[in-house]
Amino acid sequence: MTAERTDFATNYLSRQHYYRTLLARPPETTALTLMKILGENTYKAIVVYPEAVDWEPQQRPQHLLREMAARGYLCFFCESSKEPFEARQIEPNLYVLRRGEAELLSALRSQSVIVLCTWIMQMALGELFPHRTVWYDILDDLTFFSQYDEGMLQKHRELLQRADVVTYSARKLLSYAESRADALYLPNAARLEDFADVPAEAPDDLKPILASGSPIIGYFGAIEPWFDAKLIAKLAQKRPDWQFVLIGKIGIDPGKLAQSNIHLMGFKMYKQIMLYARYFHAAVIPFLVNEVTDRVSPVKFFEYAASGLPVVSAPIAEMTPYASPWMRIASGANAFLAELDHCLKEETARLAKTEAVRFAREQTWAKRLEKVEERLTAAANAWKAYANYDPAGKVAVMATTFLDFEGERFYSGGAERYLIDLGRLCERMGLGFVIYQYGNYPWVRRIRNIDVVSLSRGGQHAREFTFSSVKMFNRLFREQTAERALLAVYSAYFNAWPHGTATPSIGIIHGVSWDNPAAKYKDGSAFWEINRRFIEGARICGELVSVDTNSANWFQTIDYELGRKIKVIPNYVDAEAFSPRKGFLEPRDRTVILYPRRLYKPRGLYMTLDAVDRILEKYPSVDFHFVGNGDAADTVHVEEKIRKWGNRIRLYSLPLEEMASAYRQADIALIPTLFSEGTSLSCLEAMACGNAVIATRIGGLPDLVIHDYNGLLIEPNTKLSSRRSRSC
Repeated sequence: MTAERTDFATNYLSRQHYYRTLLARPPETTALTLMKILGENTYKAIVVYPEAVDWEPQQRPQHLLREMAARGYLCFFCESSKEPFEARQIEPNLYVLRRGEAELLSALRSQSVIVLCTWIMQMALGELFPHRTVWYDILDDLTFFSQYDEGMLQKHRELLQRADVVTYSARKLLSYAESRADALYLPNAARLEDFADVPAEAPDDLKPILASGSPIIGYFGAIEPWFDAKLIAKLAQKRPDWQFVLIGKIGIDPGKLAQSNIHLMGFKMYKQIMLYARYFHAAVIPFLVNEVTDRVSPVKFFEYAASGLPVVSAPIAEMTPYASPWMRIASGANAFLAELDHCLKEETARLAKTEAVRFAREQTWAKRLEKVEERLTAAANAWKAYANYDPAGKVAVMATTFLDFEGERFYSGGAERYLIDLGRLCERMGLGFVIYQYGNYPWVRRIRNIDVVSLSRGGQHAREFTFSSVKMFNRLFREQTAERALLAVYSAYFNAWPHGTATPSIGIIHGVSWDNPAAKYKDGSAFWEINRRFIEGARICGELVSVDTNSANWFQTIDYELGRKIKVIPNYVDAEAFSPRKGFLEPRDRTVILYPRRLYKPRGLYMTLDAVDRILEKYPSVDFHFVGNGDAADTVHVEEKIRKWGNRIRLYSLPLEEMASAYRQADIALIPTLFSEGTSLSCLEAMACGNAVIATRIGGLPDLVIHDYNGLLIEPNTKLSSRRSRSC
């Protein structure tokens, strides 16, 4: 996107609105390209350089990213272009994106990233990464930028205070960072290895110039208004026997340099400039001296040094401290001529071959990045950039809840126990296993050797359960796992709606979960609109597994082929762990009725509580045990009964490994589900432990209980204290 307005604040907000609009759209397939890059690379942190300049010519930002990539960071450099999206790899861990900022935002919004900012407008994108570590690198006088105004200056002040790391390239730029005592002076540098062992074959357009046998005075870099064209013209006029080779994009009137011994070679790629520098006899930095150039650290100086060249520079502030026998400072044409004469002496050339290269060896981008990395790792909040959770090669589960939304409480229901066992199975198969779930803020927990990761990024929360939040969390799962996870498991399957993932997927149908009190439809359109998540979610999943026949049969009434695609694999029980107590058929003095499940309405808690008083009054030898977890709003009603009946009612929870002891203490188990049920693990465990089971006919329970044979099936509106229920 290109800026059209000169007012900084307006343009900044307009650009940011553009990015937000793109982010609100369904995920583009191009974003999957970037997600795949995340999965294919090993890295310690992610670095993003938003759109500012093109990759070529390579200057400070490009070299900083090259060095960070070499240090194990995954780096994305965004180019401005009207061409179609492209992600091209420059070096290991370094990618240049063409028209890829929106895709990058979609792919990385759920990741912690380091945003390298050298132009304040870049933060229009940078601010949209919720978990960002900001490295603000001040590399130019702010007045140099075309949109400089009070709005830009204000944004600079804000960024200066918020940035985790602040660096500046030239000593006089410290005036922009004085409010940050920790600001780091970080002059430019060179990659010495790029200028070593340069091929001897001269570029074709340089060969005619070499044929003259004249000394070559070289320059590479931008030829813009700060370039002293008059100075070069005078030098060329006074030394017609010298050849002036100028490499770089021309942004001034070339007529100012129209002399036979001045050669405008045009723009050259970075990997070409050392081929020309090999044939320079001396190099120049012919800048006009003003407030802007006094705040410039010329990259070319360090690259000249890496090439072993003697140098003559105008007296800009950043260059004068480097004055030496091989690096000369000159003001005006006559002084330049004198210093160039000095540089063309054989002894000066020999000196530069050793001393300039020795100097460059201490002024490398690697050494500069050592200091930056020290600051990054020490910054108070920068640790998060190194803490991205990597699902690569793992089975990644998306669930609504495994823990509560705060990540503090384990629900221990059937679906949660199913995932624990699935995790154990994956472990035996040598596969990593991770659960992603809704959350109110970012967190990671480890439960029973399983990582549980909150999907929340950037302020998302699950306090309000709406279609909007469902879509949001689905997209967050896609962003965090697509093209990286080995397999996506949706538990329950409808969490695949609406975007799914590019990863192979299995949806687990834990039973019909939309048979709740809200299921009241005026017509078919209303039914479809409410249930589209459940139907379309099934179509999105690569494979479907149902724990009961009820669900598979229901789907076949909606979509015949979809119903036939579902594999019914009922729930299970470990008959060795869950077995009857010794003498379980013998009568005991007291009879224990067990409610072994999550304490809330869908599982029949209130149906059970409604029967407690009548049963305990009628049967003095009966006790109730409520074993499970629940929210305080629900458990308070059990506590009220305890206050009334004392130790005839017990409320407690057990680790999953100890649940068998609860069944062995019991004689009758209640599975009074009102809605949202599959083939209940609690029902299977109660049966395996020899309990008499009373269950409603909801969901998959009829798959387990044959009425009057291995238990009782009752209507969900039956009174548990009724004569029919008492037949146990």
